[in-house]
Amino acid sequence: MMSMTDNPSATRPRGQLKLLAICAVVFGPILVAGLMAHFEIGIPQTQSNKSDLVETPIQLSDWQLSVEPVGYGAPWRLLVTSAEACAEACQQLVHEARQINVAVGREADRVEHMLATGNQLTASEQQRLETRFPRLQQTTISATAYSANLQQLPAEWQQGPQLWLVDPLGRVVLHQSVAEPGKQLLDDLKRLLKMSKVG
Repeated sequence: MMSMTDNPSATRPRGQLKLLAICAVVFGPILVAGLMAHFEIGIPQTQSNKSDLVETPIQLSDWQLSVEPVGYGAPWRLLVTSAEACAEACQQLVHEARQINVAVGREADRVEHMLATGNQLTASEQQRLETRFPRLQQTTISATAYSANLQQLPAEWQQGPQLWLVDPLGRVVLHQSVAEPGKQLLDDLKRLLKMSKVG
């Protein structure tokens, strides 16, 4: 008497089921992922950055601000901008930028803090800044180009001094709101330095 195991046709359905199971394991997740992407189901909408992302592309050259070096190997820059001279509120932001720079720790040499003003500083302002912030890089911006470029950004970013994070390629990527603690920009900068080998 012949057993079921001796019948080759009885093993065929079992082999087909195994093949279908392997196909389901391989192609199932791809199909589910495609459907999720197409119908936007289950896709997280949250951002990991804590400070404000500058979604409109801005290059430092848009503000007629020239800095060197720019490109791979250039530093990340904590940039304080003011369309006018650097009054008290501006100096507070410069202080915050320096504190963030120092708080980065061992990666601090990959970052520099800068001040760009639309008006030339007086000799006393210059001396006060050099005394308080000896490593501060200083430059000027075109107040007209700067103000015109900011028109596409939120209204609160257009008033008074502002603090920005600029990547090594000269792109303005993050903005720190004056009302928010500087720790938010610090956390974002630490994450960027950890992930990026540029700069």
